[in-house]
Amino acid sequence: MFTLLLALTLSAGPSPQTGSDATIELTERERLFKEHFGSSRLVGSFTLDSHPDDAPKKDSYEIQSIEKLPDGRWKITALVSYGERSVPFSLPVPVEWAGDTPVLSITKLPIPFMGTYSARVLIDGERYAGTWSGKDHGGHMFGYLRPKKEQEKAGDEKEENGSPKTGMAGQNWPQYRGEKGRGVAEGFRTVARWDIENGDNIRWRTELVGMAHSSPVIWGERIYLTNAVRKQGRASLKVGLYGSIEPVPDEGEHDFLVQCVDKRTGKLLWSRTAWSGVPKYPRHPKGSFAASTPATDGENVVAFYGVEGLFCYDTEGDLKWKKDMGDLYSAFFVAPDNSSWGFASSPVIHEGKLVVQCDVMGQSFLSVMELDTGKEIWRAERDEVPTWSTPTVHVSGARSQVICNGYRHIGGYDLASGAELWKLVGGGDIPVPTPIVADDTIFITSSHGRMRPIYAISTAADGEFSMDPQESEHMLWSYRNKGIYMQTPLAYGEFVYFCSGEGVVRCLTVEGGEEVYRERLGAGRSGFTSSAVAADGKLYFSSEEGRVFVVREGWEFELIAENDLGEEMMSTPAVSEGVLYFRTRAHLVAVGKTDA
Repeated sequence: MFTLLLALTLSAGPSPQTGSDATIELTERERLFKEHFGSSRLVGSFTLDSHPDDAPKKDSYEIQSIEKLPDGRWKITALVSYGERSVPFSLPVPVEWAGDTPVLSITKLPIPFMGTYSARVLIDGERYAGTWSGKDHGGHMFGYLRPKKEQEKAGDEKEENGSPKTGMAGQNWPQYRGEKGRGVAEGFRTVARWDIENGDNIRWRTELVGMAHSSPVIWGERIYLTNAVRKQGRASLKVGLYGSIEPVPDEGEHDFLVQCVDKRTGKLLWSRTAWSGVPKYPRHPKGSFAASTPATDGENVVAFYGVEGLFCYDTEGDLKWKKDMGDLYSAFFVAPDNSSWGFASSPVIHEGKLVVQCDVMGQSFLSVMELDTGKEIWRAERDEVPTWSTPTVHVSGARSQVICNGYRHIGGYDLASGAELWKLVGGGDIPVPTPIVADDTIFITSSHGRMRPIYAISTAADGEFSMDPQESEHMLWSYRNKGIYMQTPLAYGEFVYFCSGEGVVRCLTVEGGEEVYRERLGAGRSGFTSSAVAADGKLYFSSEEGRVFVVREGWEFELIAENDLGEEMMSTPAVSEGVLYFRTRAHLVAVGKTDA
């Protein structure tokens, strides 16, 4: 397909004379087409009919501009990438319409020395699909429309302090797993290889005192962190593949911190002590007292330390309010007296509201508060055992819902009122992964105990229903024993990825749940707790020992590189403007292209 488009570029000749389409009247559907398609990046695959057993090959098209021509065709200027090659092209293309759906149409275009080619590509919302053909060969092409590079937009949407007004994909990473908890940052190139020892592609590496498994969050030029600093001695950390429910005893006094770091330099800008004293409950040997990732909207920074409190600061580090959320004891419900593991669910900010999920021993609940004041808007009690999952807010049309993982109560709640929208019962009995949403499908997984399910649930689900797709239209597909324990899954393109605690990656299709591959990362001797993130067509999986495995998105498993961060890492990385930010045992590391 790359060869075809390169040939089209060479054969197209001079472009027809264009007039600004400000002088060409556009219909409503044409205006929407220009706005939607003209600010997108098409990422997908193509097939060859002559090789039906081969896996589809990846390609992408970054639309740089589109303009309607006086003759009715559209001049499309794009950058086409296939493998490591990229080439710009500009071509006048007829656009047909199937109702309000545009179809790009090329019919028997002669190409010198290569023959005649045709193509039909339909653009349907966030997807594209079509066919291409030559004299004796052809195939299909399909994929997704993603936002174009945000560098072109960032300068238009700034506050006085230089921060963007809204959370822009690729630039801000406002909560656990970034925008909407998806773990995806597009629009910028990211590196696949780096070297801590010689500094290759290491922007900076800042030493941090204390220990935290919370992730960095980013807004504009600032990174926000939480940190638990033991006052006497260094906190212990035991990583690896082992089974133990006993907590760490008698660690003494700690300072629980909220900190701000300059994104460009790694310099610490401010540090505030949110709480100081002896933590009420101990933690797991693999855990941290700073396990909950903070959340920010560019004006507020919220940190959650479980029973020690919920704290809201402004971006200069001034405390706005703090709140006692009650006796939040997180333990394995089967043996609660000797399994204190520590609170870990992270807060979520959505349009002036703050959402927290508190599934603990005693009365579990979901709470939505006013972000500015901490005043509770509503609270929904949950019949639930302790979980360590972060909620997800999803908006689709007129429906805004808070989605919660669980054991006794997986479900969706109305964001405005707290009313239960749907409910599902059953799964692993220690739920940790956060729900994610892609293509109007909610993905929920858990493990431990008798079940390891994966659920693919419609965002329009209603009432209580079964995990069996044959029994409920709301369950799109499911597996009973393919789920994962600690990591949040990753939906990227047409695939959803599940990485087990042993580093086994299972790739399924978003639509239908077809298994594409199942492959192991490393030798199987390392634990995996950090959740994967994706950017620039690459997936980043991190082991507890600090090895980062970079895998290419697609129908076939392709390990691009392995990189060593030099120390343990339990935290999920953040991604902003093509730079990956890893919170390791004792450092915050910025990984991005450094050569000129």
